[in-house]
Amino acid sequence: MSRRTGVPLHTLRTYERRRLIPALPEHGEAQIRRVELVRALLEVGGLGELEALRILGLLDCSDTTLSRLLGAVQYSLPTAGSASDDGNWARAEERAHALARARNWRVSEHNPAWRTLIQSFVVMEWLGQEDLLRLLDAYAEALEKVAEAEVRLVVERPDPESAVTRMVTATVIGDTVIAALRRLVHEHAVSRLECSSAPTA
Repeated sequence: MSRRTGVPLHTLRTYERRRLIPALPEHGEAQIRRVELVRALLEVGGLGELEALRILGLLDCSDTTLSRLLGAVQYSLPTAGSASDDGNWARAEERAHALARARNWRVSEHNPAWRTLIQSFVVMEWLGQEDLLRLLDAYAEALEKVAEAEVRLVVERPDPESAVTRMVTATVIGDTVIAALRRLVHEHAVSRLECSSAPTA
């Protein structure tokens, strides 16, 4: 099992002892998928053991739908942002609502990413960078395509364990990839701008 999953034996024993995986003598594909899922939840997603056990409990519940399961995973992933009672927060929250309405998004205020978005708007205002808000539609349009493509890949998975593993990976690693790509394209865009504005001989 350790060779097939790349997880050290002592870590597998810890997973077993804490009831994150069944007893180790089982070496079937279902057991391997469960180990990969636990590793994704703990090491990639950064979830605590109690949160991971809650997700696993939902997974093992026969009446849990895939959408409910994936929603539980996404809401459990750590995000930044905390609410406040000042006017800045209220304005930023209304801006987030306006964006969601304009894009016809079906999203919940209970999604932790909602607070992160509002906090970002508040910080823009604090720093006097409200003109960045003009980019919201560009951000939203680009990321709608990305998110829809990611979700298609997730729901194509043949079983719930691998679907959740992919959801965690796409969310956490995808955030890093998107940030890295954006910075590379920033460099490309600046280079193009400099070339286009350079005087011709």
